[in-house]
Amino acid sequence: MRLMAEAFARRHPKFGDDGQVIDPGDDDGLSVFDSARIDQQICLRESRSCFGLASLHVGTLRDLGLMVVRHAQDARKVLIVNMPLESPATADEETLLESVAKKSRIALRQRYKQKD
Repeated sequence: MRLMAEAFARRHPKFGDDGQVIDPGDDDGLSVFDSARIDQQICLRESRSCFGLASLHVGTLRDLGLMVVRHAQDARKVLIVNMPLESPATADEETLLESVAKKSRIALRQRYKQKD
């Protein structure tokens, strides 16, 4: 089973009718947990819902031309700053997302949904 490229795309910001930002999306980069700094089960519980965990290597991401930096507000995370947004605007962005998906590995298959 292979991961879908869409799983790695950043979210667009959302705006209200008045033009105010309702949700900034992933404007600072795609935020992902650093497996060296967080347990898999804690990582799952930090998510609202998911189908498992994927593994990516920083060196591989950098080889693809992506910039990875430590998250300023959460030391357990890193930001993939220039990961393309969902609904890629160019063929190059789409190819980059596909390349990331191909290089990723499923680390844990487990459906999880937080209880309301």
